[in-house]
Amino acid sequence: MKTTILSLAALLGASLAASAAVIQFDLAGVGGPGLLPTNERPDPATGGIPGTGGEIGAGISYDDVSKMLTVNVGWGSGNGFSDLSGDATGAHIHGNADQTQAAGVLFNMGAGLSPSASNGSISYTTPALNAQQEADLFDGLWYVNVHTAANGGGEIRGNLVPEPSALVLGAVGLVGLLRRRRG
Repeated sequence: MKTTILSLAALLGASLAASAAVIQFDLAGVGGPGLLPTNERPDPATGGIPGTGGEIGAGISYDDVSKMLTVNVGWGSGNGFSDLSGDATGAHIHGNADQTQAAGVLFNMGAGLSPSASNGSISYTTPALNAQQEADLFDGLWYVNVHTAANGGGEIRGNLVPEPSALVLGAVGLVGLLRRRRG
């Protein structure tokens, strides 16, 4: 019995490690999903309209092996969203703050910024995160913020939250593995 339990634990660990290497993230806030001026805190930004920006290309993902977060987001009519009030003057990952709070800059994404108001984007990968940073990310305490001249504190924002499907698939895999072992 003890051997069976240890074998099951080893198999479960290997299965989870192999299947959970990349976790997808969404953008959310009090104003709705995506990068929105209504997600800005403490006060909503001026300019921009709902549907201002969101994930593009590969979207937002976290590799739990390399411990790196990759952000691919865009805004403006060239990306199928609404235009900003002007070109982006900066883009950051801020934390630690829930969706109702503001916080300081954790990562400056300026090197990956294409600032156009009508066809802008960010493509950025963080350095490897430490255990506390990883916990804060998964607790939804980090957010993406894009700044413009008209909105120096940020024009569009979205908190990073793990996609529900990533959590559901992990739970389904675990249940399936346990059922196979019982059968």
